Amino acid sequence: MARRVTYQIFDMPDGRFSVMVTIEPDKTMTRDGFATQAEAGAWVDGLRDIMAVLGAPVSLAFPDYPGSLPMNEVLAFIRKAPTEAD
Repeated sequence: MARRVTYQIFDMPDGRFSVMVTIEPDKTMTRDGFATQAEAGAWVDGLRDIMAVLGAPVSLAFPDYPGSLPMNEVLAFIRKAPTEAD
């Protein structure tokens, strides 16, 4: 049975880009150090080709944000998110 594979590109504070990939149910990996968003996108295209052979389509984790997400803003949002205790 093919597993769902999702990815998201992040804009890191040092100006480089990172790709986070999740293979459901619980495997997450990160590839860091891409100089440009296009370079990160090309890596995702290669991943998409490999996973297609295995019957596991690759999709964007957050389709509402097709570009790179700024990591600083993502972390700030997570830190401000209310917890169940709130």
